[in-house]
Amino acid sequence: MASITFGGLASGLDTNTIIDELMGLERQPIERLEKDRSYLNTRLSAFSSFEDKLKGLLSSVQDLDTAKELRSYTATAASEEFFTLSADSTASAGSYDIEVIDLAQVQKDVSVGYASASESSFGAGTISINSEDITVDDGDSLATIVEKINAANTGASATGVSAALIDDGTAEGYRIVLTGEDASTTFSASATGGVKSDGTKLTFSNTQNAQQAEVKIDGITIVSDNNTITGAIPGVTLNLLKENDKNDTTHVGVDIDSEGIKEKFDAFVSAYNEIITFIAAQENTGWETDSGMHSAKRRMQNLLVTSVGGTGNYQYLVDIGFETDENDGTIKLDSTKFNDAMNNDMESLEKLFLGETGVEGIATKFTDYLESITDSIDGIYASKKTSTDSQVRSID
Repeated sequence: MASITFGGLASGLDTNTIIDELMGLERQPIERLEKDRSYLNTRLSAFSSFEDKLKGLLSSVQDLDTAKELRSYTATAASEEFFTLSADSTASAGSYDIEVIDLAQVQKDVSVGYASASESSFGAGTISINSEDITVDDGDSLATIVEKINAANTGASATGVSAALIDDGTAEGYRIVLTGEDASTTFSASATGGVKSDGTKLTFSNTQNAQQAEVKIDGITIVSDNNTITGAIPGVTLNLLKENDKNDTTHVGVDIDSEGIKEKFDAFVSAYNEIITFIAAQENTGWETDSGMHSAKRRMQNLLVTSVGGTGNYQYLVDIGFETDENDGTIKLDSTKFNDAMNNDMESLEKLFLGETGVEGIATKFTDYLESITDSIDGIYASKKTSTDSQVRSID
């Protein structure tokens, strides 16, 4: 039978309401703890976002902390029909006329064709590659012969020739292809004895001769064992694609990559401003005055106006176009001033960011500080997470 409750029927008191209010009073400490826990977790989430932005700034600084990254060059050809090219930080500005005379190629010899690669139908005999004898046994197949040729291309007495099977799609399309190690490797290949299959003797014919790549750069002949040429033009790599018509040349210009360098500095500015804007957005959150965020902000602002010393003509970031907004603390980069510094005194710009002997540059100063405050053990977020986790466990 279901129970029946008559709240206040005998006494005239609204006991249900009284009980609800008493329960509400009893629950208030729990609600305060739940509110505290929610606050702590929300604050920790904010510090996690803060760390992500700090790491974003660190990444942008690390894109500027070596000469190779800071002093980048671009090499441009009048046409990419004959070669492609790339330049690194060791390049220097200049112009060149290049003629591709020959492409590098390796020697290739191809055997006669057979109907099967796996049929064990060869008789005993010998294959000689560069005077290195390779024994073929009764019952060998085309595939096992390939394995033996490749085995001979190992160790101190390697033949310098590798073998592969191809199928040209015809009835007797299985062939052995012999390939020289590089463009300077030539070889001879022959078979003797009872090496045959269905009366067809194993023979090889040359289909491609070994040939070094040859180019002329401003009339100077350069040769290479492959189609990638480095060192002929300082800091520039050529990847050869096609031979020029005789005496035709392709013009190449090597210049500092102003656009690419500027993009890296713009990324630094953007990452820095994201941090300043994020800190400002924490107003009225309860942790807006947290010392971790504000000490980081003050330290980075100080780094922006730090003099590096040294022998360069630029001592401060403001010297190369960095400007700080007095109202919100964000920064911007004066393109005219920066381009002037980059194009007219790149050496001083490098010293400002990279430093020199006995002098720390701006990039090093930022990197050291950002790595310390994003450290997985002692960083701002790591420390906050440790204390928050402890508080949440106590609440739970």
